[in-house]
Amino acid sequence: MQARSVGRAGALAAVLALAGCGTADLFTRYDLPEGPGVADAPYPRLVDVPEAPPPGRFDRAAPDPAAGIAVQVDLSQAAADQNARAAALNAPVLSDAERRRLGR
Repeated sequence: MQARSVGRAGALAAVLALAGCGTADLFTRYDLPEGPGVADAPYPRLVDVPEAPPPGRFDRAAPDPAAGIAVQVDLSQAAADQNARAAALNAPVLSDAERRRLGR
């Protein structure tokens, strides 16, 4: 019983200690410029990402989903064809009777 009350007291103390730490105002209070390591990084920044085109219009940045589905269907068919070919090639070249006849 005493362990429960100690656990509850510890949890209450942690909540009270951290109550004022997480505010959204934190990001507006401090001016944090980009460091030189971040500014020269090879990956794009969020501001470099282009805006999405309006619905129904597609380009290189936002390809047509129907084209992606067509590629997926084509690749699925090619995979099925290759699986059938692999199964045929996996079959033994000689039958059991032919191997017995050859003495193996």
